[in-house]
Amino acid sequence: MLLENYYTENYKSFDEWFELIRKGEFVYPQLRIPYEEWLEEYIDNIKTKTIHEVKELLRCLLVPIHRKIDVEDYKLYRTLKDSDPLKIEMKELLLSMDSNEMYKRIENGNDAWEGLTWVLELLPFSPYQAVVALEGYAYSQPNLPDDRIIGLSQCVKIIYARFIYLNKPKRNLLKLQPIEFEWLIEYLYSKMGYKTQWTSATRDGGKDIIASITRIDGEERVYIECKLYNTTELTNNHVKSFAYTVNNDKINRGVIFCTGYASATLSNIDQRITIINYENIILLLNSHLGSDWDERLETIIKLQKNKLIK
Repeated sequence: MLLENYYTENYKSFDEWFELIRKGEFVYPQLRIPYEEWLEEYIDNIKTKTIHEVKELLRCLLVPIHRKIDVEDYKLYRTLKDSDPLKIEMKELLLSMDSNEMYKRIENGNDAWEGLTWVLELLPFSPYQAVVALEGYAYSQPNLPDDRIIGLSQCVKIIYARFIYLNKPKRNLLKLQPIEFEWLIEYLYSKMGYKTQWTSATRDGGKDIIASITRIDGEERVYIECKLYNTTELTNNHVKSFAYTVNNDKINRGVIFCTGYASATLSNIDQRITIINYENIILLLNSHLGSDWDERLETIIKLQKNKLIK
C-alpha cells in the first residue's frame, strides 16, 4: 500500500484513527482514510451516519496543508530568483516557477495548499456542485500532494454515497398531482442552470417544459415531458410522437421523465430522445435539489405554484 511503512502505529481501526484526527493528535496519514477497506466499510454503513457526522469527516480531510517540503521548495525558488546572472535554461525554469500559486501563498504567509472546507456549505442542498468543485480543484492543481489527491477522491465517493446515491420511496412522487410533478421537474432544470418555461396542458403541444441553456458552443433547447405513472408502461407510440414534435420543431433534444415502466429498447427509437426512469430521476433530484428534497417537497411545490400560476 502507498507509504504504508510511514503509517503511525497509534491506531488499529478507523474509529481510533478518526478520534486522533479530531483531537489534533499526531497521526499519519491525516488527509486521507488510511486503508481502502476502511473507506469501503464506512460507505457501506453510511446510511447510519448523520449529515453532521459525515461533514465532520469531510472537514478533517479538507483542511489546509502546510508541509516542510513545500517551504523548502519555496526557498529554492527564492534562491534561483535572487541568483544573478542566470543561465538561459534556468531563466526558463524560473519563468515556469513564477506562475506557481503555491509560492505566492507561502510568500504572503498563507498555507501552501488552501483548505476546501467551504465545499461543505454546499451540503446537503447541492451535492453535485460540491463534487464538481472538488474535482475542478484537483484538475487545476497537478502538483497536489499525493495524500490530498487520494483524500479528494475519497471525499467525492463519500459525497456520492451519502447525498446522491440514495433511494427514495416512489410514494414521495406518487403523492403529487401530475401538474405538480411537472413543477418539480421545472424546478430541477432551473437548479441545473437552464432557463425554463412551463407550458399549460391546454397548449403544451406534446411538451410540458421548454428548457434552454447557453453554452460556449451555442444554445441548447430541450423539450421535456413528464409522466407520473405508478406501474403504467411508457409506449413506443408515445416516444415516437414526442420524437416527431422534437424533430419537427428543430429542438436539440427531448427528455421524458417516467416514474412507471420504460423498456430500455425505447431509447433506441430516436437518438434525440432521452428517457429518464424512476431511479435516475431520484439521482437527479438528490444531486441538484439536495438529499433532503423529499422533506422539503411540499414547500417546493407551494413555491412553484406561486411562481407558475398567475
